[in-house]
Amino acid sequence: MQSVAIISGYSTLHGALRSAERNWVSRLDAALTADNLTADHWAILSQLSTDEGMTMSELAAQARLPPSSATRHADNLAERGLIFRVAATDDRRRILIGLSSLGAKLAARIRAQEKLAEEDLRSRLGVRRYGEMLAALSIIAERDD
Repeated sequence: MQSVAIISGYSTLHGALRSAERNWVSRLDAALTADNLTADHWAILSQLSTDEGMTMSELAAQARLPPSSATRHADNLAERGLIFRVAATDDRRRILIGLSSLGAKLAARIRAQEKLAEEDLRSRLGVRRYGEMLAALSIIAERDD
C-alpha cells in the first residue's frame, strides 16, 4: 500500500486547499456579512475597477466562477447599485461591467480588512515563506486551457 503525505492534517492537496480557502474567507466573513456579501460576490467586486469595465465572460474567468453563477451574482450586485453595466464605446454590442462609486467604497473597506489579514499571515509565515506560498499558489492557479 502506498503512503499518503499529510498536509496540515489533510490527506490530499484538495483537502488542504479547501480548508485554507474556507479559513481565509472566514477571516473576511465579518466584513462580507456586514454588507450582505458572499465570497463569490467578493470575487467579482475585487476584480472590478471604476476606471474600465470588463465583459461578463472576462469577469467570470477572472473571478474563477462559472458564467451562469457570475451572471447571477452580477445581477444581484447591480440591483444593489454596487456595479454598473454600460455599452462599450468601441462596440455598442459589448456590455462592460465596472464598480459604481458605492461599490468602490465598499470594495475599499473590504480590501482594507483583507490587507490586515494578509499582513497578519505574512508576519506569521515570514516574508520568504509568504512569497513562496504566493508563488506556489500562482502556479497551482494557472490554467492550462
